[in-house]
Amino acid sequence: MKISVVGAGNGGCFTALHYAWYTRTDPRIEVELIYNPKIQPERVGQATLLDAPGLLWAATDFNWYDNPIHATFKSGIVYEGWGNKNNEVFHPFPADKMAMHYCPWEMQKLILNSGNFKVVEDEVDPYNVDADYVFDCRGKPEDLSQYHKLRNPINAAILAKPKWDTSINPWSRHVATPDGWTFVIPTKDSSPSNRYCIGYCYNDSITSEEEAEKNFLNMFDVEITKHVHFHNYVAKEPVVDGRVFKNGNRLFFLEPLESSSTQTYIEWAKMSWEYIFDDIQNPNERILNYIKQIQNFVLWHYQFGSKYKTPFWEYAALPMFHDNEFHEFLDCSKKSNSKDIIPSSYGGLTKDNLYGQWPAYSFKNWFDGMTR
Repeated sequence: MKISVVGAGNGGCFTALHYAWYTRTDPRIEVELIYNPKIQPERVGQATLLDAPGLLWAATDFNWYDNPIHATFKSGIVYEGWGNKNNEVFHPFPADKMAMHYCPWEMQKLILNSGNFKVVEDEVDPYNVDADYVFDCRGKPEDLSQYHKLRNPINAAILAKPKWDTSINPWSRHVATPDGWTFVIPTKDSSPSNRYCIGYCYNDSITSEEEAEKNFLNMFDVEITKHVHFHNYVAKEPVVDGRVFKNGNRLFFLEPLESSSTQTYIEWAKMSWEYIFDDIQNPNERILNYIKQIQNFVLWHYQFGSKYKTPFWEYAALPMFHDNEFHEFLDCSKKSNSKDIIPSSYGGLTKDNLYGQWPAYSFKNWFDGMTR
């Protein structure tokens, strides 16, 4: 069996690495990655949840000392100025686990040079590749006619280089602003992605680019490096003809609150594995429901507003979704003792059920932070 991945951004690299690592002992399976070296990865600092560091540690030479991707620790996310109860709310990861922030083009180099799979430099159409299964990871589509719109109040960002050391704390900062929110990634000055580790996220139909830039510079001591505008979307058909799987930004894009993208790429690799090797059906339905849950969890963060009473927050706090499973999960979490909803792998009383990427303690943590 031959599995080909087309594209070498985060989605392509992690998909190829996942398949190559977990098929490494089966000589009947060949994994290759085909990419155009002229196409550069996204020029913005990246953050993960918990699976990515483990896969990198297992399948490459990465560790926190031998660290060519300039990764920094991510122990969670601190929300500043969200809601009306607390100045800060921290969304933690389990204390024995660590996610990461990293430079995406250094990550690309690490994975492509890892020797886990064949690498081909070429520009190809995934639908014409001679392979049993192909992953289309060529980045954002130009034509969105085959995509659904994801609901989200953010559609633009201004990227910047900090004029202070952001790496002093091992967590991401998500700071509420009058126009939206700003991510601050703890990146070392020596990392190339330091120029793009702060992002002022806003809605360009509510706030003009000029006004957003002015407010950004008033709030943060930064050097602006790039303006970006984007759509939030998901493919109508993540799997085409049972053979071509869309992943990375070709599959979906959602603003970076809660850093859900890289984890979704890995989860989709796992789901597609079950379809290919274990004959688990309905892959389109499974991944679309998973991304819907990611959308809803992110939207929920805006429902409590912020310390700012501005047109953006009035718009963002409007109810944007209804999902019975979400509300059942939330109700169960709210009624539970914090210690009882620790995942069972840590001795808690509940099963390790997830809504999207998040366990019950994440729901309770945010709800309590916004209401108590």
